[in-house]
Amino acid sequence: MEKLRVPLDRPKPDIDRFMAAMRGEVEPERPPLVEYIIDNKLLRWIEENLLGIQWIDVFDGAGLWEGKSALTGENRDAAFRWYDNFIQFWYRMGYDFVRMEMMPAYPADSLLTADTADETGAVQRSWQKLSTGPIGGWEDFERYPWPEVGESDFFMHRYICDHLPEGMGFISCHAGGIYEHTVRLMGYENLCISLIRNRDLVRAVTDRLGEIILSYNRHLLEIDGLVAVFQGDDYGYNTQTLVSPEDLRTFFLPWHKKCARQAHENGRAYFLHTCGKIDAIMEDLIEDVRIDGKHSFMEGVAPVREAKGKYGDRIALLGGIDMDVLSRAKTPDLRTYVRDVIDRCAPGGRFAIGAGNSVPSYIPVHNYLAMIDESLR
Repeated sequence: MEKLRVPLDRPKPDIDRFMAAMRGEVEPERPPLVEYIIDNKLLRWIEENLLGIQWIDVFDGAGLWEGKSALTGENRDAAFRWYDNFIQFWYRMGYDFVRMEMMPAYPADSLLTADTADETGAVQRSWQKLSTGPIGGWEDFERYPWPEVGESDFFMHRYICDHLPEGMGFISCHAGGIYEHTVRLMGYENLCISLIRNRDLVRAVTDRLGEIILSYNRHLLEIDGLVAVFQGDDYGYNTQTLVSPEDLRTFFLPWHKKCARQAHENGRAYFLHTCGKIDAIMEDLIEDVRIDGKHSFMEGVAPVREAKGKYGDRIALLGGIDMDVLSRAKTPDLRTYVRDVIDRCAPGGRFAIGAGNSVPSYIPVHNYLAMIDESLR
């Protein structure tokens, strides 16, 4: 493997500089790094092979992702070690923040299969059925076990913030957005039918979810160290939005507007990850919802270099390195591509570089590292 700048021996994170750059107040000499989610496969390889850290398996029953203060004994010790390792990864890889997301329990059925990018065969991928979910009508809605958000749900968040290296910040959110959980609970096909036949049910589900997420964020915003709510809610695919723009404006965007206002009133930024071609609602997101930054870009659908010219004077553009390029390009070609994105998007600030979506298990680790290395030049 070629000689790389990462991991850094003496990182100098500066979350204040990062946030100033996202607001367009400064143009740093190089764009800061950003990621939304990094798969455990890459985390493990880098921790074991580059950082010399013993991996703690999150699937070993230790309850590492429950985030509860009720963790005790060996589980608690394992959780602490995993949290410490997680912090070290973001720190040594050159990020100015640690990003982590969790959510309360929303019981629902998922389809499972083996992750073909995992050589052990022990890891599974899950996805939502298209047809139905646990809420098909009013009786289902009334008996659904809606979660209650409590202070104990934020044990992991507080631990991370209490152990951040000097200069680092914390970015988090309620995992899954209002639209995503609506689809998960109702099923995509059932949601589409209900938008015609039973809009009151859609309103009830989205309002309940919106109130839960608003309550969740209320606790989150009380945590010292948090600098931004970086919410995900996928609205589009390759050619258009998944439901009509008008329905998005009616049922979903008003809740994001409330969440953005809540974050701003507490002195934090509100970033939004949303996939696909969502041109029809971009002005709504910028001018009405008042997002501070947009994440998820892909060539041929929503290229970040094009978005820089359209929106770069009003919001931050986060990530942007196309997933297909990151997955399949030879390393020299990837570096050339990354350099061109930097040259065209970094001027003026309001840009952080990283993957166009998450960093999933099928991304070659050497390409992920080359992207980071090129960005640090």
